[in-house]
Amino acid sequence: MRILIFIILFLSLKTAYCAQDLKDPQLQVSDPFEPINRAVWYVNYDILDAYLLKPTTEFYVHWVPNVGRVAINNFVLNFDEPSNIVNNLIQFDIKDAADALVRFVVNSTVGVFGLIDIVKMGGIPRKRETFSNVLGHWHVPNGPYLMLPLLGPRTTRKFVGNIVDGLYFPMGLLTFGERGGLWALDSIDKRAKALPQDKLIAQSLDSYLFVKHAYIQYEAFKFHQNKTDMDKFIKARKLEKKNKATQTDIEIDNYLDEIN
Repeated sequence: MRILIFIILFLSLKTAYCAQDLKDPQLQVSDPFEPINRAVWYVNYDILDAYLLKPTTEFYVHWVPNVGRVAINNFVLNFDEPSNIVNNLIQFDIKDAADALVRFVVNSTVGVFGLIDIVKMGGIPRKRETFSNVLGHWHVPNGPYLMLPLLGPRTTRKFVGNIVDGLYFPMGLLTFGERGGLWALDSIDKRAKALPQDKLIAQSLDSYLFVKHAYIQYEAFKFHQNKTDMDKFIKARKLEKKNKATQTDIEIDNYLDEIN
């Protein structure tokens, strides 16, 4: 069943996307479902985040010391290393695949199930490579923008990539509850990092557009950050701002500067 869903979603990438111009394709995302996306965004932001995620995160930050939060985040992200291995191998990136293998084996054992990032201390930092990026390297477009309940913003390609990444070992062996626990811990960690930027969203002229454009640019940055075409992304982003220097663009720049 999961494979069937993946195939359907994968094919939708080709049929639902229409390129706008010849700029960096990682910045090109259509929004044909905007009315629905906006409704979901306001439920996510005004209800679920305001009354559940944000209070939980603030409680977590207040009561769990930073060293503990780092250890928990290391534990969660250690589950991604096998997918990093496979996704790098698919692209014939042997070095990064080997680094991810070393990170997983050493951190899972000497690092006490990944709680301590021993390998990073040894000079090999974590480099996440998702199946969404693999599709991007094969020139598969982002597809339509989606605002999903609880999950938040996604491109269709990212959504498909997340499904595939979840099939790899050890994620594919976990129960629904175990996956949910890891997702909750990861969500709280990401929300904690975004707490100082809440005022930027609150002060934006259109919070939906602000979050959408910030998400698209941040995902494009992550796509290019370990690649030789990082300069291309920077030039494309400057071109976008030159052609459309709106207040939202200025707000997004401030937001991205804060989280990077």
